[in-house]
This record gives sequence, C-alpha cells and structure tokens, in this order.
Amino acid sequence: MVGNPAASRGMLPVVPEELGIDPLLLALLHLAAFLDLSDDSSPDADAAGEALEHVGLYVQRLDEPLLDRLEEQLGRLYEHARAAEWPEEQREFVADFLYSCGIGQDEEDDDRS
Repeated sequence: MVGNPAASRGMLPVVPEELGIDPLLLALLHLAAFLDLSDDSSPDADAAGEALEHVGLYVQRLDEPLLDRLEEQLGRLYEHARAAEWPEEQREFVADFLYSCGIGQDEEDDDRS
C-alpha cells in the first residue's frame, strides 16, 4: 500500500483472512520478508541471511502436493498485493519466494535461455 509504514521496516502488510491463505504460510512469509527486506540497521544482515538459508532448506523438504498448494496461494497473494498496490519490492518477494528457497526457476532465467 502507498505510504505503508510497515514497508519501511521490511514487513508485509496484514493479509485479509478472506483470501484463504494458510496462516502458517503467511507467518513464514512475514518473518522471511522481515529478515530479507529490512534495512541494514536491523536485524544483523549475516544472521538474517543464515536464517533465510535455513528457511529455504526446510521449504525444500516439502512434498510436491504441498508445494503445489503453496505456489497457488502465493499466486493469489501476489494478485492481492498488486491490486492493493504493495511496494514493488514486497510484490517481488512474494512472487520469488519459492525460487528464493531453491525451488523452480526464475522467470528471467527462462527468458535468457
């Protein structure tokens, strides 16, 4: 959202319950976004990077049906973020979450092939 004070602290806006996004996925996204999108003053960048690597490792352990559900929910969340005019950095974070966790390919990589 335009002028969203949470965005300056690396946090995603609150997601409406009506979207039907799994609350555990939202909790994970909010935490990962905070670690990834916060400015350099907080949290410690090295510790945040290490924590995000662990998030990626654990997401990679999910089975295919659950990954498919997460991908579908992330798509719905991205569409909501676009309609709600979330900052571009936050929309990209949602769109690239699984790729950032080591799953799939980045669409830009596909374009360069």
